[in-house]
Amino acid sequence: MRREVERVTVTTQTDQLIEALVTGAKPVRRLRPPMLRAAFWLALAGALIAGITVYHANEEGEGLKHLFGDLAHTKFTLQWLASLATGITAVIAAFELSLPDRSRAWRLLPVPAAALWLLTLGYGCFTDWVEYGPDGFVAGHSVQCLTTIIGTSVPLGLGLAFMLSHAGASRPVDTIVIGALGLAALSATGLSLYHDLDATLMIIVWHVVVASLVVAISRLRARRRA
Repeated sequence: MRREVERVTVTTQTDQLIEALVTGAKPVRRLRPPMLRAAFWLALAGALIAGITVYHANEEGEGLKHLFGDLAHTKFTLQWLASLATGITAVIAAFELSLPDRSRAWRLLPVPAAALWLLTLGYGCFTDWVEYGPDGFVAGHSVQCLTTIIGTSVPLGLGLAFMLSHAGASRPVDTIVIGALGLAALSATGLSLYHDLDATLMIIVWHVVVASLVVAISRLRARRRA
């Protein structure tokens, strides 16, 4: 008899707990399709890059004449289109990989465009870190390149990280690496529109370093939680 009373009590408490959880629960908002979220972020990135390009063009007093002149060169156009394609496909792949039910084959989506983009690399900004002039050692073009890269990639990176964080960390390393590739490519796409020197190699190194730090921190946090 006592056991039956205990069972009834436990069952009642369990039912009350379930009812309390259900009553206080908020409906889960379903994520929008990854393609749609990627398109939304790419639209914001395009608007930001366009705004920065127009700003720098007006600051230099040349308008967009410099840009149209560069687009007339086949190598520049090929590199620009390759970096743009790499950025778009990598961002799409990152959004797909952030979901646990998506195939890992999405990692291969940006590979063809990225291979073409890497073939067009130049040393550019890596050749001039410090100059020696009348006033002694001063920062060269490389330092200016790095500050410009940071100013372009940081806003894009924060927006991408925020949107990807809503999908959960099912494949954190894949998502971070592919997302960093997309950021690097789109930063290079935007930077080449208003920056004289080829900063592609520096952009890639910058994003590799940042992505490596993020991966290391995420793994360290995962070990501590375990």
